[in-house]
Amino acid sequence: MSEKTEYSQIIEAKDGNLIPLCRKPGSEQEVALHSKYNPKREAEGFCSGIDGSCLFFIVLGLAGGYHIEKLHETVPKAKILVVESSENAISFLMQIPQVRAVSELPQVYITDEARLKDSVLSLYKPAIHGNLTILSLRQWEAVFQDNEKKCKSIIQEAIQFLAADFSVQSHFGKIWQKNIFLNLALAGKTKSFSDIRATIPGEKLKKTAAIIAAGPSLNQSLQELKLHRDEFFVIATDTAFSALSKQGLACDAVVSIDGQMVSHQHYMEDISGSPIFVFDLCANPSAVRKVLESSCSVLFSESGHPLAQYASFFSGIRHFLHLESGSGTVTIAAASFAKALGFLKFRFFGADFSFIDGQPYCRGTYLETQFHGKSTRLSSAEQSYSALMFRTPLTKIAENIMTSEVLTAYKNSLDDFMKRKDEPSPENTWEPFDIKAFKAQYCKELKKAFKSEDQIDENSYALTTLLPLCAKMGKGAAFLAYLKTLRYTELL
Repeated sequence: MSEKTEYSQIIEAKDGNLIPLCRKPGSEQEVALHSKYNPKREAEGFCSGIDGSCLFFIVLGLAGGYHIEKLHETVPKAKILVVESSENAISFLMQIPQVRAVSELPQVYITDEARLKDSVLSLYKPAIHGNLTILSLRQWEAVFQDNEKKCKSIIQEAIQFLAADFSVQSHFGKIWQKNIFLNLALAGKTKSFSDIRATIPGEKLKKTAAIIAAGPSLNQSLQELKLHRDEFFVIATDTAFSALSKQGLACDAVVSIDGQMVSHQHYMEDISGSPIFVFDLCANPSAVRKVLESSCSVLFSESGHPLAQYASFFSGIRHFLHLESGSGTVTIAAASFAKALGFLKFRFFGADFSFIDGQPYCRGTYLETQFHGKSTRLSSAEQSYSALMFRTPLTKIAENIMTSEVLTAYKNSLDDFMKRKDEPSPENTWEPFDIKAFKAQYCKELKKAFKSEDQIDENSYALTTLLPLCAKMGKGAAFLAYLKTLRYTELL
């Protein structure tokens, strides 16, 4: 293992300010990280040409902190994440008064290479900050070359993760927020998780949880499910539910996380039996109302949306079940529900995450009705299915079996989830959701976080609840999102 560059000593510059020196491995020469004459004047050059509209900076190299102080003076509203090579290096540099002063600035955050990714993911909010800017202290970049390359790679990885999440938020942010509020208004008509679990005897939990997705292979699995129905506790995804209903195969539970209006079509069939319907708070409220009208048990859950999580814990006691959904996969949410109930044996049907024989779904889904109902000689159902499958590049994985990058990611996400050992759901910690208490608490927290358009507490969780909506509305829309949300909440 090669030696690492480290700070060697601290000296006094000609103007009396302290600056750190570094010694490269195998060399006796020490390199100053700032000007030996006037490090503060040098810092002015570091900040020349800075985009004053940028609200998030990542600076590689803490050193003596003079450039950080000047950057903060230049863009006082911006967050500045400063990266050093190691925790030991940060501790060494804290001997310099300027570094200690910089570390106390409210908008400055100091981290090391090991914690860099977590720091970026927790501090950088694309919906609020817009694009970020990466700056390097020239001398630090020259001396810590390996660290500089590794840091930029880590930052790029974090940005790619956030970009994918931001893309989804910018598309669904407004829909999700509207759905959550409408569903919260229906929460008084739903069951708690403890109510639901109490209806399932221990003998049932010894069965195999059959997680039913709507992949093409379900066509071949239906006969086995019918023959051995009593061996399974059937948990269907919303798309599979209509297919099972048309085959006369009753479900024990149905899980839905889709917020789009089209998900209402999954519930147009007559509901047989008395399945438990589990809806994410982001799910389409029209579907929730349709199921409630059938007098079936409805359970609300949340899968990570910050507003839904706030609503679940606003009083300090859990109101809604948390379900994992990976990267937004209802199959994982169904498996997560089975785990929460206490099932130990699982079997998946139709969880193909691929297109088989030119088919994206099994027979009996809403798409079959939709595509065949609109089919003409000039625009056939096959063309509609092909357009659905080939909207992204496909990869052949076996004869007549194709997949995509997104479907592969879903499959890997499910595999990772099933390998995890989750903690059992807490007992007796659920209480009914009180919409009036929620409104009072949430409005209070929103007003506390948004004192004015220029005074916004970025560390407030109330602000975090608005981030998906802000992603939809664009950079600089946080205060407008706050006003709209506050008004909407008050009218609930």
